[in-house]
Amino acid sequence: MGNLNMKLMRGAEEAEKQMQKQTQELEEAKSKEAETRDTKETDRKPQKAVKQPRTKKNTGMGKNNEKETDKMLNKQAFSFRAVLTDIAVWKAYAVATGQTVESIGNSAMNEYLKKHKLSGAEWVIFDAIKARDANDK
Repeated sequence: MGNLNMKLMRGAEEAEKQMQKQTQELEEAKSKEAETRDTKETDRKPQKAVKQPRTKKNTGMGKNNEKETDKMLNKQAFSFRAVLTDIAVWKAYAVATGQTVESIGNSAMNEYLKKHKLSGAEWVIFDAIKARDANDK
């Protein structure tokens, strides 16, 4: 029985040493983690908020401004996507002829409508949309 007690005592001592070693390793890991966290926080540079410039509104009350707003009420901007090289060609053509891309596009669309007539069902839809848009104004 004496041998058994001695083995139990040695086993208990070894288990105790292992537990101390594990707690020590755990504490070291926690302290390293805290150190790296602290250095990461101090390494970061403070971020500054970037102010976005304010745009100034043109609120001129002259007669020209009133005329421009009246014209703008009758106009509606319409844009569409196209290949950049095509747009560059259109702009160059407009400059060469002394026109704008918008005026060329407008006349091109009107010419297209004249050459490409609508079918019966398309006419019904077209007339309904025109009537709806006329009523909205």
